[in-house]
Amino acid sequence: MDEVVTNDVLEQIPPTVDIPRPRSGSPGTDGHIRSRPRTFPYSNVLPYKIESDSTRIEHLNVIVEHIYIAASTDSLSTPSIIHWTRELRSWISLKFDMPVSIRSRLSGVYYELALSQGTANNVTEKLIDMFMLLAKKKGFVDQHQLLLEWRTLYNEFKRLTFPSTASYVYKSQGEDVNSLLKMSYIARRFFSAESRLDILQEVLPLYNTIHSSSALNVTFLLQALLPTDAAPEGMMHLYPQEWLPSLFHIWSLYTRSHLYDERFLDIMSRIARGHLQEEYIPFSTCGVFTPEQTSYIFTVALRLIEVPVGRAGSPYISSFDVGSSSHNEDSKKSICARSLARWIVNSLSEASLHDEHSILNGLRGLIQSVETFFHPSNSGTWTKHLTQLLSCLADFFVLRWNREQSGELIVPESRKLTSEIKRQFVLTLKDVVFMGIHSKSGTGASHASMALQTLAYMEPDIIIPAALEQIYPSMQGLVETHRTITSIKILSALSQIMIQNKKYRVHVTALLGLAIPGIDANDLSKTVQSLTFIQSVASYVPLVDLSDGMGSGLAIEYITEAIDSLQDGRGHIDVSESDSLAVLKSSTSTFGEFLISLLERVFTLLENLPDATNSRTRAIPEANVVNMLPATFSVVFGALSDELFELALERIVSFVSNHVIYQASDAMANLVACLAKTNPTKTLERFFEVLSGNIKEEIEENHAGSTNSTDIIPRDRGLIWYLSLIRKIVWNSGSALMKYRTELFDLLLFLRTNCKGVANSHASNLLHHTLYALTNIYHIDSRLINAELFRKTGYTLDHWGYQLDPKSLEVEWHVPSREEIEYAMEIFTTHVNISMKELSRLTSGSSTVVDGNDDVSVIAETKSTFSKEWSNEVTKQLTYIRLSLSGIAILFDPSTIAKGSELKKSIEAAVSNDATMDLDSAMSDGDVDIVEEADENVEGDEEASYSFNKLRTYPTGYFFGNNKEDPLFIKLHETHLELSYILHSVYEHLQGANADDVQCFKSLASVYRTWFIDVGVERSLKLLENQVRSYLMETRVYRISGLRKRYPRSLLVKRALIHHLERIKYSTGPRKMSDVDRILLQDLLQTSLSQYIETRRQSQYALDSAIRVLLGSRAFIIPKAIEELKVAIERNDFDRTKGAIHTLSYKSVERMATRDSRFYPSLVLNLIEAAKVDRPSVYDISRNLIFSVVIAPQTQPERVYYSSAMPGILEQIKPLKDLSGKIKSEDVKNKEKMRISEARLSELELQLAEKLESAHWRVGVLLLSLLLSGAAFYRDAPNPQFAAQVVKGCVSDHPLLRYGYVQSSIRLYMIMYFRAAAKYDMEAIINENYRDLNLVEVPVPDSDPSFTQKHISQFSNLKAPYFMDDQLDPGWLVWGKSFVALKNPPTEVIQYDEPSTKAMDAMASQISSEWFGKFINVLKQEPRPENDGFHKGNAFFSSTIFAMIFHGRTKIDWDEAIKMVYDLYGNGEDKNQHRAVAILMAGIFLNSTIPNYYDKAYSSMAPLFCKVVDDGLTPETLDYWSDFVTYLFSNIDMRLGWPIVQKLIEIRIDRSSNAAFKESSRISLLRKLISRVSWNFQLQEPIVKDLLANLDHSYKGVREEIGRTLGSIYKSRYYEAFPTVAKFLEENKRAGALGVVPYRSNSDLSELLTGLFTRLENWRRERVPLQEPSSYTSGSKTVMIWFDCWLSSPSCSELMPYFPKLILPELLHLLDVKEDTEVISLAVTLFKQFGNMPCPPDLLKDIIEGTVQIASNSTTWHQRMRVLAVVQVFYFRQLFELTKDCKRALFECVVNLLLDSQLEVRDSAATTLSGMIRCSPVNFKSEIIQELHSRFKTILLENPAPGKRNLQYPLSVVSSASSSRASTPSNEYNSIIILRHAAVLGLSALVHAFPYQSPPPKWVPEILTTLAIKAANDSGMVGQSVKTALGDFKKTRQDTWHVDMKAFSTEQLEDLEGVLWRNYFA
Repeated sequence: MDEVVTNDVLEQIPPTVDIPRPRSGSPGTDGHIRSRPRTFPYSNVLPYKIESDSTRIEHLNVIVEHIYIAASTDSLSTPSIIHWTRELRSWISLKFDMPVSIRSRLSGVYYELALSQGTANNVTEKLIDMFMLLAKKKGFVDQHQLLLEWRTLYNEFKRLTFPSTASYVYKSQGEDVNSLLKMSYIARRFFSAESRLDILQEVLPLYNTIHSSSALNVTFLLQALLPTDAAPEGMMHLYPQEWLPSLFHIWSLYTRSHLYDERFLDIMSRIARGHLQEEYIPFSTCGVFTPEQTSYIFTVALRLIEVPVGRAGSPYISSFDVGSSSHNEDSKKSICARSLARWIVNSLSEASLHDEHSILNGLRGLIQSVETFFHPSNSGTWTKHLTQLLSCLADFFVLRWNREQSGELIVPESRKLTSEIKRQFVLTLKDVVFMGIHSKSGTGASHASMALQTLAYMEPDIIIPAALEQIYPSMQGLVETHRTITSIKILSALSQIMIQNKKYRVHVTALLGLAIPGIDANDLSKTVQSLTFIQSVASYVPLVDLSDGMGSGLAIEYITEAIDSLQDGRGHIDVSESDSLAVLKSSTSTFGEFLISLLERVFTLLENLPDATNSRTRAIPEANVVNMLPATFSVVFGALSDELFELALERIVSFVSNHVIYQASDAMANLVACLAKTNPTKTLERFFEVLSGNIKEEIEENHAGSTNSTDIIPRDRGLIWYLSLIRKIVWNSGSALMKYRTELFDLLLFLRTNCKGVANSHASNLLHHTLYALTNIYHIDSRLINAELFRKTGYTLDHWGYQLDPKSLEVEWHVPSREEIEYAMEIFTTHVNISMKELSRLTSGSSTVVDGNDDVSVIAETKSTFSKEWSNEVTKQLTYIRLSLSGIAILFDPSTIAKGSELKKSIEAAVSNDATMDLDSAMSDGDVDIVEEADENVEGDEEASYSFNKLRTYPTGYFFGNNKEDPLFIKLHETHLELSYILHSVYEHLQGANADDVQCFKSLASVYRTWFIDVGVERSLKLLENQVRSYLMETRVYRISGLRKRYPRSLLVKRALIHHLERIKYSTGPRKMSDVDRILLQDLLQTSLSQYIETRRQSQYALDSAIRVLLGSRAFIIPKAIEELKVAIERNDFDRTKGAIHTLSYKSVERMATRDSRFYPSLVLNLIEAAKVDRPSVYDISRNLIFSVVIAPQTQPERVYYSSAMPGILEQIKPLKDLSGKIKSEDVKNKEKMRISEARLSELELQLAEKLESAHWRVGVLLLSLLLSGAAFYRDAPNPQFAAQVVKGCVSDHPLLRYGYVQSSIRLYMIMYFRAAAKYDMEAIINENYRDLNLVEVPVPDSDPSFTQKHISQFSNLKAPYFMDDQLDPGWLVWGKSFVALKNPPTEVIQYDEPSTKAMDAMASQISSEWFGKFINVLKQEPRPENDGFHKGNAFFSSTIFAMIFHGRTKIDWDEAIKMVYDLYGNGEDKNQHRAVAILMAGIFLNSTIPNYYDKAYSSMAPLFCKVVDDGLTPETLDYWSDFVTYLFSNIDMRLGWPIVQKLIEIRIDRSSNAAFKESSRISLLRKLISRVSWNFQLQEPIVKDLLANLDHSYKGVREEIGRTLGSIYKSRYYEAFPTVAKFLEENKRAGALGVVPYRSNSDLSELLTGLFTRLENWRRERVPLQEPSSYTSGSKTVMIWFDCWLSSPSCSELMPYFPKLILPELLHLLDVKEDTEVISLAVTLFKQFGNMPCPPDLLKDIIEGTVQIASNSTTWHQRMRVLAVVQVFYFRQLFELTKDCKRALFECVVNLLLDSQLEVRDSAATTLSGMIRCSPVNFKSEIIQELHSRFKTILLENPAPGKRNLQYPLSVVSSASSSRASTPSNEYNSIIILRHAAVLGLSALVHAFPYQSPPPKWVPEILTTLAIKAANDSGMVGQSVKTALGDFKKTRQDTWHVDMKAFSTEQLEDLEGVLWRNYFA
């Protein structure tokens, strides 16, 4: 057939609008299909003729036509669009090639459909998935043909991230943010180039760091929307470095959030990938980034990894990630690992090799800095992330490498990855990967193994020798056993690479032999790994003796020498190609021994398997082994030569004949199945007679299988063993069975006659397997090479590692012949007829009905005949029918089955007239399934087209084809129909006479299920799902990114089988129902309601399965199930009630029952009745189903609203013919359905509201939930009666009901409000394109630089022309073009239409004095402790009440209501009264935007608030009023609450007052106000002055509030307010690569802090030692609380310049205040914060100088030691930002502290030095080690231990810093001891810096020897430190000493002897 679509076919593609000509090389230019040819020849591997390309394209055109019709209707035909989307997905899934032009246009259509407004969420998800499927792959969609509108997606994201109140009222919040995010990653490729500036213009004004949610949500929008691909050439203003500095500036604004860093890293990584290919984009050694930007990203990467550093804790603050409405990432995946790897790999180029600041050196530095955390002994939460980083790095690198090599990724020559880059990359990761594979974390080890495989693929000469060096000792048992499993795992990963490499394949045979002992019954995990390795080898290695008789001596000699060479450190022995070939030939001579050993180990394993019936845990380890055996042996047997296959066959036959291991029956059966699959003829020849003879002998001689028992008794074990084997052989034998047709036929009948119980299930399974083997198409091919080639050459050495090109794949198939089908039909009809006769006989007595007294006796007699034996016999016959139907399912034709009674027999012969009448009545309400309506198409002229439209018309190799006159075909389908009569009669018999026979009912339900679903394909077998699962699992071992289908031939053959099965699946979709189907469905429904749980469950499962394959069956079953539910409730039949509800709860039924208005009302009403039942079990399941109804959207707008781009996009897929008539017809039909649905729901709403009045609270809660979800938000105003009822219920006695009523009232009020605000424009409501009448748009003048200051200054001006209303708080970072504000004063009153006015009046009519009094009483009720608080919902509800009171709608007037509030407060002593007043007061003040409301509200209530502030605050009430202030000013401009603000800002501290709580609580309220108003609050000067004057207040509570309030003021002072986005981009670009450095301190702050610390210093000098308390300690605590609050904010960097000179010195003094633990605790907290704080690069030098100065000049050793802790953390966190001079300064500081007089300081300095060396970059590390080694060695040599010579020694090696220190000892003896101890600690630190490097660095032996010789014998701490250092070296090297010892010379080992104990190092 043609592989490329011909031109005449392309002419049928719908025309499009003018599309730019694709650029050269882009998809769509050649063939118009795809940019690269398919790897796998799907069309050529099948054994039957398939459809032509023109047929496929014709079908595609029909699909596109119907998509156009569905999308063109105003209301969007949901069933139609879902159906045709499913069809399109199926079309693509069958690997058909879609023209690029159609794919591009459809992508645009689905983008618009997915983002349309008014579509149900479940539909939206499907549309999003379809868009991603179409547009995901770059090569399949032409970016020149598709331009998407970014604002459409932005509006959707903005609604989710910055939701308005209307979003909560009108739209479901169930949309999956992750789906939209994935969609955006694809869609933004098709945004216009200029869109990135437009997006920044739209998004950046929303940004601020005052509210964490704003910062996080803006970064989410940037991550989702910002195009990251390169702009077209010439658009230089869009080149990355034009706008990247601005992104880095935004990044640096909010640095202590893990989520924020993760998102920005993702953005940067995608920018790196998107700009790699374009040569005109500047590209340096750091990719498109600058060295400064690269250093910043690596610094962030260190933060993200979150490895522990000292005791500093995490660099992140968890509260910074709170508040993002878009935080929905999958926690199982480490996004940062993928992003970091993507960024690094896509920034690499050849230039990276030669630059110190390149990305490659950065990667080296990153790996070096965390290297020790990869070691298994240092594992923790970071292990998974680190190993995943390795896996991602290797994966992205090999992906880019392979795509570049294949030409798929076109990269400029200068940027291409070179072999040297590849080599350096592998060397960088090698050591840590080898550490990672031994990780204690299973996930970590798995990631490391994948990385190792990838690295070995790229550089086998680097990885494989190192791997073999570890593997051989492990496999030989020379090291710890836990390493053996790891070695086998990595062998499996490396096997393919080793086999295909001529240098290393000689090791394979030896390693195979070493893997055999791994098959061990005592260690099943090792067994699984060993079998996996053997499988991976056999997939590429023919197990054939090719040695030509030369024996294995040469191979053994070479391998022995190679192992010795590897273990001696000489590396791998390379030999010539001819010698290597000779060794390989020699090694193949052992394959026979290998095969025998393998089989013997497996036999032993099987003999030791436990009995599955006695061990529930068998399912875990033993099942893994049993499943692994066939996977391994299917390829092993396929790789054998004919001689070795004969050997294996002989061994297995011998074992089977002489052993019976019934617990291993399945495992052994799978083993012999592999034999049959490889060579069915030989296998049957050897096995059939043996097994059939043994089976007959077991039955005849041992009477096996003669007992109806579910347990396996001893005499049955042999029979089960042999039956298991023969059925698996038959399963795979196909045509070979015909040789034994008579014997097999007789055997099946013999077994049927003589087997019962468990044996019968095996016998009937043999029948099924026989039928399956004869009738199905499947592959019979397991060789490593194509059969034709094998027949010509057999296996040769050339086939070692032979990689078959998928395009040349040839598969041998079993295609059933006529003879086989006839034989299968003979078997099928024989057994089915027997079963039907037996069932007729067994049930014949049930229909006898006798009148009079004889009736009793007959029934009694009948019951007595229904013995257990009868039940077993019925079950046996039903089992045979079920398995017969399944076995021959492939021959049934769905369309013929659907006709049912049109065959020769008539339905009336089998069913009663009553049943038929029921059937007709059930269909009266329309038998059209709403979701599947497009499938049925019972209306109009479309039905004729469906015969063509269905995918099932595609060829699948169906035996009968279109020949429905074939006698076999007719007989088969007549038998199928006849079976239905028998089954129905069995059902009637059981229902009437034996309803308690659970076993029979379960068997009958299983047969029903098979009868329904196994038509055209055996669905019950789940063959496709199992094959796909197996394929995905097995390909995982061979998968290398960038390579396509580089798999063994066995997996390619399996892929061909999967493709065949997929064609069958899609060609046998749901079928139409026949009359017979309806009868049997009713039977299943009745048994689904049985009183017996097991019967119900099996029947419900069968019913659910049947419904999924029958069109219209849901519409048939649902009304009957609802009717049964109703009857069961009326009769108080609780079992049937539960059965009916469970039946309706199945997903296949529930989705339609809860969405279709035909069924929804009756379902809801009956569920409500069920909920009234006094049975908890019934109530619970009723409630659960009702809640699923609540979630389902019941109402939709009358039409769907698209963006303005939709008409143009739809025009591109418009067919040539006129479809306007069809579109109009579809639209009319949809609107009529919607009208009917709305009417039904309105009626239901009235019924539910009526029930609500008298309902019990439990039912009332459910009714309220239903009314809220079912409220027709898009209809007219709420029903006045319901509205009044809801308000009335708000004062209900029950809290749950009350809560529901309050929420309902708010919802109804807001619906009316927003409808009126939108002026009843439905499109405006749906798109949220409206605003309050008093809101105005304020333009921002970009030419006025003082606009921000003017704007802020207006916040205290009550006469300002506007007040802020925009909840997005614009202007903090940058101003947009305008913002929304509330005009002052508000003048417009909202106007309601007549229905809304009636509803509003009905609500207000309930609000009387009595009602309001009850509401007040409800508010002041004592709540439960967990519910005690300020409830925002009640506050908002109160605002609606007071709005109605103000407008005079209520029966209570304003003054009366206010008086009642005052009366409620009373004397203010009850906390509950406070809570109620706070809620009511918030409600009153929330309405301040209503015209003429402000003065009335505040004149009434402000005095009460002032009274509360002055006298009413207590510890119990403070929280209520704090929440009141927070809530109020979160919702209104501070000027709208000015009386409140004025009262709070006038608060001053009274130092003379003894009322500490009163003072602190007042300040607390002020703090809440400042926190909410944030950067717009400019009234702080007098407040700060007052607070600073009281820093040393005598009361702790007051001081804490002072500190927190100062923190709130100063952390929110910072803002940027760039006038325009253009100015923002310009300023950041001018400032440098990282943009403008944020949070710069100013002179005011410097003056403030200098004066502050001067006061502290003066207080410290005045303080008397041990004085407690003092102004110093009190003031210091306040300042530390202030700074702690400040440091926990994004603006913490403002304090960074003041740390070394002001803050740290004072903190060190405070740490010496031992008598006050609170001071020390606060100081330690700040100390930890300092190390983790982000530091601008330009401040690093000053901070380091200040830190070094403190360490050098501090007079107390405690302070010096604490500085060390800061140095270590600071060094690690800023590692990539530090210059070499800064690093040296820190090292010098630490080295000087090694010479400290205090032992603790020296020890701490040694630990710090070791850590700093460990994480330093490679080049710098080498330099510093060399210098320090020389320096410490010199100290040790020039200063021998005292007593050996005179004590007059030059101390020139001591630095001036240490000699000048006041604390330096004057005693010369002590000086020498300190010098020697410092040298020993320094040298030890160098050694400890490399704890896991094996072998150790070359200079380590010299250091250890120096320590052992020169200092080990010193007394005291010097000698002890030497012994400790050597001892630690010993502990960390126990596992690797056999390797590490080779780094030492003999003399060095001798020098080390005896230091700890003799001969340890030998």
